[in-house]
This record gives sequence, structure tokens and C-alpha cells, in this order.
Amino acid sequence: MWWQPMDGARGCPGCAEGNGSGVRSEGMSMTGQVEDRPGTIHDRLVEAMHSGVLATDERGRITAWNPRARELLGYTRDEVLGKPMHRLLHRDADGHVPPERDCRLIRALRTGVPDHGEDQRFAHRDGRMVMCSWSSAPISTGDQDGTGPAGGAVAGLVIVFQDAADRVAVEHERRDQMSRVRRANSRLRLVAEVTTVLSSTLNEQEVLRRLVRLVVPALGDWAEVDLLVPDGRVERVAATHHELSAADIAGLEGPLPPLPRVPRGPLAQVLRGGTAVVVSGEADVRSDEPLDAAQRELFQVMDAQSAIIAPLAARGETYGALTLGYSRPGHGYGPDDRLVVEDVARRTGLVLANTRLYAEQRDTAEAMQRNLLTPLPQPGDLRLEARYVPAAQVSWVGGDWYDAFALPDGAIGVVIGDIVGHDLQAAARMAQVRNMLRALAWDMAAPSSTPPPSAEPSSAAPPSGVLARLDGVMAAVSDADLATAVFGRVEEAADGRWHLRWCNAGHPPPLLITGDGGTHFLDEHGMLLGDPDLTGNRPDGARVLPPLSTLLLYTDGLIETRDTDLSDRLTSLRRHGSHLAQLPLPDLCDQILERIEPSGEDDVALLALRIPG
Repeated sequence: MWWQPMDGARGCPGCAEGNGSGVRSEGMSMTGQVEDRPGTIHDRLVEAMHSGVLATDERGRITAWNPRARELLGYTRDEVLGKPMHRLLHRDADGHVPPERDCRLIRALRTGVPDHGEDQRFAHRDGRMVMCSWSSAPISTGDQDGTGPAGGAVAGLVIVFQDAADRVAVEHERRDQMSRVRRANSRLRLVAEVTTVLSSTLNEQEVLRRLVRLVVPALGDWAEVDLLVPDGRVERVAATHHELSAADIAGLEGPLPPLPRVPRGPLAQVLRGGTAVVVSGEADVRSDEPLDAAQRELFQVMDAQSAIIAPLAARGETYGALTLGYSRPGHGYGPDDRLVVEDVARRTGLVLANTRLYAEQRDTAEAMQRNLLTPLPQPGDLRLEARYVPAAQVSWVGGDWYDAFALPDGAIGVVIGDIVGHDLQAAARMAQVRNMLRALAWDMAAPSSTPPPSAEPSSAAPPSGVLARLDGVMAAVSDADLATAVFGRVEEAADGRWHLRWCNAGHPPPLLITGDGGTHFLDEHGMLLGDPDLTGNRPDGARVLPPLSTLLLYTDGLIETRDTDLSDRLTSLRRHGSHLAQLPLPDLCDQILERIEPSGEDDVALLALRIPG
């Protein structure tokens, strides 16, 4: 039989001559009789095994070789018997014979310890490599010399091996599938992040700058966005590259040539409403169109090897294009990549549509609010200046107002107010209350064409009386619920001094700034307007306004923020007002807004009066 050891070597474990137990195995003859030949059953079992089996002597030379080993590796039994197993069969990843000291296949000859392994390369007779899994076990002599396994000294080795190609292919396929799943999950997380991050702002420029930072390097080595400008121009508004500096990127942004009427290049086709286009670097960009020539220059700077151009579109309108690319050879955009890029571009298009709709609404609300704010009078040497800053969100615009108007008795009426609420309805209600206050202040003023003969101001109805009448009228003819306001009369007495009489209905206190930088809040105040459950008198205040002093009236959007103490903001206003006291009135208003830095959570109205010197 093939399993008979050579040169007196012992057989495999379990064979009659080599099991180390002295027990003879019995075999069965073809007639069903027990054969008296050692190892017959074991020989037949080994021959019938689906695994390759080989045995070596104590020096690693092959002493046995079953038929399955021949099927796997191509060598016949006669071709391998007596050959060094390591040199004949063992190969490393490069197909070379590794040093024998590194050969795990024959390690059991030295240690007497069984071993096993995966993905071992065996040399086939035709020169190719066969990937196998294997296990090895030492053959014991039965002599108790203490140098081998418990059964005795090591006289050889049995190696059982199987073709692992199918298993390796399955494992590779499994790893590929897991890699694809991980990549898909990563892309899904990216798309979700893009949606979340881009939806967190309604500033178009910020949306697009965030976009290019999010998609690089996840979807490419570089990215840029081209926007269609309403007059037909194209502008590159955002770009990034994982290796280029911010200064290099800034030079790529700016106006581009106009969109051609008949688009031929990929960028022009996408901007004209086409679908996403995959291009192979500069080769697919025509240079005969000015717009494509600009795109070609960009590709050269980016060292583009491949790119994809996807439309930023929503609701049937194309706003621009997102271009992503790789600078590394061997990277491109397959069908799955295209789907992801198109999804990102589509979501960005929706965000752009929302930001532009928001901007239109905000512009409409701001225009309405500004149109409701009347021009200021400039009587004699008295100077008035006003500012209006809309809230950051369109839903917060509306409700704040300022007003100044000449009264029939020669005084100037000044008003600062705020209707509760922040929307277009609040703006409309503000207009109602403003007009009613104007009418009441005019009706309750004492007509006079000359200043009063005394040094005191005229004896017209006090501001508190005007606000009390307004309080009663609001419930009858206005939809406004609550409002705060300061109404004052500024008039010049016969002695040339200017006087202020005012009444505060729950509004932040006006600030008086003297010419030398002194400041004082006019703290007298009473209850809000529009709530019948609130009762009590609103006190009137009176003060002489020194020459070159400034009276500053403002709404709460200037001083109130969510994360700052109100008293700290009022102190800041007072300090800045003192420092700016001698500036021209327009500059003072601008500097107050710049230094106070309103939060944008509410709109801001500011009214300032400068008393003549």
C-alpha cells in the first residue's frame, strides 16, 4: 500500500506499525473476511479521504502521499517520495521558498506539538500556487527518550491539507460585501450629515461653503460650486481641495464666463437643466466655450483625473452645479458613487430653494417694515437720526418702530415702540398703533404758532394723557394685544433751552448723553399698553436737555440677549454712549449698533436727537 513508510520510518498515527501501542490493526478483505495485514483499514480510509494527506520522516522527506494530494497538487506518489517536503511544496506570498526555520509546516518535527494554519500556499506541479488550509501532527517512535511528544521521540510528520480556494473566495466575497455595506453606511451618514448641517443655516454662501467642506475627502479630493446669477452670469462661489491652501482656493472663486445659449460642454449642459455628468479630467472638457475653458483651467489646477458634475436643482429650477473630482489616478465615479453625489446635490438644491424663498420673504417683510417707518423731520437746528435693523429670521421681523413728527403747538413728538409679536401681522399692527398715536398726539396738543412766553414748555396735554387715550382706543379699533412705547415732547422754551416731557409705557429707558460724556437713564416708567387688567397711572417725566446733548431711544432688540444679563447690556450701552458722545449723530448711531452687537433674535429700532449748541 502507498502508506507503507520508507527507509524503516514509522507510519501515521493509528497505523499498525506506527501507532506506538504495539496493537495490530485488522483489515477486511473483499470477501468480507478479516485480513491479517497491518493498517489495511487505515490505509483505505486515508486513500478515501477528501483531504490531501502526506507524511514525512524525521528529516522532512516525504514518505507517504495519498490520491487526494495528487489531485490537489498534481504530483504523483513516485515524484514526491523521498523529496524534502519544505523545498518541494512550501511557498511564501511571493512564490519563493521561505527559510526552513520559518516553516510552520514542519515545526512539529522540532517541537512535537501539533499545529494548524490557514491560507498556506502550496506549489502545484504546473507552477501555480494552491491556497490550502492544513494541520500537522508528529509521528511518535514509541521510545521514551524525552525529546518528543508523550508517546516518544518524533520520527516523522503527518500533514492533512485541503483546498482553501473556495473558502478564501467566499471569505473575500464576504469581506467585499462588508466593505460595501460599511461604505454604503458611511455614505448614508454623510448624506444625513449634509442634510443636517446645510439645513442649520439659511445663509446661501455659508450653505455652499459647508457643502464643499463636507464632501471632501468623503466623495473626492476636491469640490467646487458654480451658481447661476439671475442675469445669466455664472459665479464660482465655493471651492476646496484636500491639499491646496486657503489662499490658492480663494483665487479660484469669482465670476465666470456667461452660460452659452447652446450648451456643448458638460458644465453648461448641467447648468441648462441636464442630469449629472461623469467626465475624465480635462479630456472631456471642450475649450472652445469660454465657460468650459474656465472649467478646464480649474481642472488643471486641481490636477483632475476624474470628476462628476451634478445639478443643484429643486422644484424644476436649476440653481447651480456641484463638481467633485479625484486628483489621484485610479479613482473614479461608478454608478453607486453617482447616486450618492446626485442625492447630495438634490438635497443641497432643496436647501438653496428654501434659502432663496426665505430671503424673498425676509426682503418683503423688511421692505414692508421700512416703508411703514416715516421720514424724520429736521426742524431748525435740532437734528434727528434713526436706524432700523431687521431680525436675523424672517419670522422675527416686524413690530418695532420709531417716529418723530411736528405737533401743532411747535413741539416735536418722538416715539419709540414695540408691538408684542414678530411677524408680518405684528408689522401691520405696529402701523395701526403708530398712526393712532400720531393722531392722538396731534389732537391733544395745544395749537400755537409761537413759543410760550415763559421759560417753561407749553401746557399741552401731558404725554401720559396721550398714552392713556391710546390705551383705550387700541382695544376698540386695533388688533394689537400688547405694546410698549415711549412718547415724548421735545420743545424749545422762550429762554432758548430745550425741554423733554415723556411717558414710558413698559419700554426700556431712554438714555440721555451730555456733550461731555455724562450719561443718565430716564427711568420713570409705567404699565404696558393694551392690557385692561393692568391699572394705575403712568408717570410723566420732565428734564431740561443740555446743549449738544443726545437723547437715545431704542427697542429691546438692542440690549436683550438670551445669554447675557440685562443690567450688563444696559451698562455697556451707557459706557459706549459716553465714549461716543462727541461724534456726529449719524456716526454715533452706527457705532452704537456696531459696538453693542445686537443678537439678531429681534429687530432693532433706534432714534437719536441732538440738541443744538
